[in-house]
Amino acid sequence: MSSTASYFEERVPAAWNRRLQEQVERGAAGADLLGKMRAADFALEVCVGADERHHLRVANGTMRPVTASDPKPLITLALGEAECARLEEAIGASPMSLLGGVAGNPDFVLTPARLQALREVEGTMRIEVTGARPWGVVLHFGAPPIPAVTTTVAIGDEAFGQLLGGALDLQGAFMGGKLVLDGNVEVPMKMAMAIMTPE
Repeated sequence: MSSTASYFEERVPAAWNRRLQEQVERGAAGADLLGKMRAADFALEVCVGADERHHLRVANGTMRPVTASDPKPLITLALGEAECARLEEAIGASPMSLLGGVAGNPDFVLTPARLQALREVEGTMRIEVTGARPWGVVLHFGAPPIPAVTTTVAIGDEAFGQLLGGALDLQGAFMGGKLVLDGNVEVPMKMAMAIMTPE
């Protein structure tokens, strides 16, 4: 198994399911949020380079790799193999940390309300992390195939680290030039609003 395959098909589902188990262990205090996590039902697709595809399914809150693609995944990620390694270095095995950074919530989870809001987002954007070792990832919301990127969001290494920690004020970062939007700003704005939907 390639390193990218083991990342998306083993380490990412393990991290997702570990977070679910942590919620189970919170007992009665975490029961309300656990119920919302258990209601999650969606698919993710990952395109690595031109030929490698990974399909992930979340049902009853549990994530597992599957062999078949979904007609309309929630999000499709597209990146190169080298970018895959940089993604893992930056966010570990939990892609939710990226969404949680946007929401300002390191303990972010995809609840039914947030999923519904994300399903209403349509478009394609590229996040570019600039610095000594630049890298990026394309996020496509909607049915495949992935069209041309209409929006680019550029952010420096240091600001990206602050984002992952939930410590970056997005509006302040934009006004201060730490976050640069180019193209159709509607896609990242709708994504951010969907992620910030209350639980």
